[in-house]
Amino acid sequence: MRFVFPPSCPLCQADVEDHSGDSGRHPVTPMLCGKCLGDVLKPRGNRCRRCGLAVGPHVRSEHGCPMCVSQKFRFQQVIRFGLYDDSLRQACIRAKATTQFPLAAALANLLWLSEQFDLEAANVDLIAPVPCHWTRRMMRPHHAAETISRVLAGRLGKPLQRRLLRKKRLTSDQSDLPAAQRRLNLKDAFAIPWHSRSLAGKTVLLVDDILTTGTTANECTRTLLNAGAKQVVVAVIAVVP
Repeated sequence: MRFVFPPSCPLCQADVEDHSGDSGRHPVTPMLCGKCLGDVLKPRGNRCRRCGLAVGPHVRSEHGCPMCVSQKFRFQQVIRFGLYDDSLRQACIRAKATTQFPLAAALANLLWLSEQFDLEAANVDLIAPVPCHWTRRMMRPHHAAETISRVLAGRLGKPLQRRLLRKKRLTSDQSDLPAAQRRLNLKDAFAIPWHSRSLAGKTVLLVDDILTTGTTANECTRTLLNAGAKQVVVAVIAVVP
């Protein structure tokens, strides 16, 4: 079947080498071609453990960097593949489209290959995507955060709880709001169904495609901690600088 329909790059559709038999790669996860991979790859560099932003080589960021130390983030750590700029920004935007499941999966694979050590060291018990409201799910059946979560769950061998978090009310688009209004917009917007409340002492890997101000991840984290989770680690494809 792959001879008739050879694998292609989910970003530019160029033919790519078939790595489905490689022991170090997930057999159902697509890969980018060499050119697109070169476009989105940047030197890993130093980053703040708490917010994921780039920092200087001598900055100690266990408890935050100059950009986030005053923020009341409840999550423990941000694990990210890159910064939301240039080619990675375009890839993340395209990965949100209804037909772009393969691209979202390919970006998740890059996150894993780049950050495997930190993802495994987080020692999470389960994985949950940041949810979207059901009305938006109807308009856009493919949810990038869920696709990324599925890939990471397969890589880590940890359970994926797709419906652990529920967005209980429709909110304005966060990108249209200033930081202060973003917090109000999402206040009490998330809930955990009663049948998913077995979180006592658990470490949760909360997954999204993009981290902007951290407001959404923080509100989801607050909900998880209030339900008994021990701590929350955030994993995203890109952080907005």
